[in-house]
Amino acid sequence: MNQSTTFRTSTSTSTSTKQNNLADHFVEFLSRVSRALRNLADSVDHAAKMVRKADAARRS
Repeated sequence: MNQSTTFRTSTSTSTSTKQNNLADHFVEFLSRVSRALRNLADSVDHAAKMVRKADAARRS
């Protein structure tokens, strides 16, 4: 009986550790996605600025 309880506790701790590791990886993934989206938005803003500048030069 005692061994079974110990095994369940070990399994529970191991599962908890795996869940924490998975959560850590997921948070890191979301952080990278967020950074990539910010970089993409900055690039789009820059491209739009260049298009407006070229359009203004073409009109003048």
